[in-house]
Amino acid sequence: MYERREIHRAIGELAYVISRAQAGHELDEKKAFFDIIERELNYDAWAAESRFEILDEKVHPTIDHAYNDAIYGFKMYKDHLTPELKETTLRVVEAVARVYYKSETQQFIIDRLKNDLKIL
Repeated sequence: MYERREIHRAIGELAYVISRAQAGHELDEKKAFFDIIERELNYDAWAAESRFEILDEKVHPTIDHAYNDAIYGFKMYKDHLTPELKETTLRVVEAVARVYYKSETQQFIIDRLKNDLKIL
């Protein structure tokens, strides 16, 4: 159970990365993220939401740092990272990126994430 919560937190961290990669619309992407994550994770959405909030309001890590931290979380709990959770991760990240339009940076992050998830 703890492992799944950490995976959900990593999903929230990746959504933060995508929202930060799109300058100028972070608040709208944040609102969209909360709607998206609640639809995708239902009752377990709180873990992803809380990670996003902490990063956004308190920590403010760089995009690279937050991305690497999320991937580290996936690696730590890869035995619990099911194909369904990988698909959910990609759906959430891509949906947040589509709030306005995908920037080149966002597309690079999504492509990198797809590759990283394949090798986990």
